[in-house]
Amino acid sequence: METLEKKLQEEVIKKCEIAEKEHDCKMTRFLETIERFGIVRTAQEILRKGRTSDCFTKLAEEGYINLTMEATIVEPKYAKLFTDEEVNSCYELLCENGYY
Repeated sequence: METLEKKLQEEVIKKCEIAEKEHDCKMTRFLETIERFGIVRTAQEILRKGRTSDCFTKLAEEGYINLTMEATIVEPKYAKLFTDEEVNSCYELLCENGYY
């Protein structure tokens, strides 16, 4: 795994752990998928299916959308790991939910 992808994966996992502990989100399946396939492949598959990461809606409603995979993907330092379409999909979803 490349260094940037590794950093992204570590950050997403850390945010998932915070979401579990502080916001009662169940992230087990998502975390297992990340561990098995890596964050980039996992994210691409979720986005390809037009879905959101686990607990996205709950975190958005509670004002913690910054803890989502989608919010992390759009960060400039990580966006280059994804296609423009994938990043734009996340950005649009975040905008629709009041992140920007």
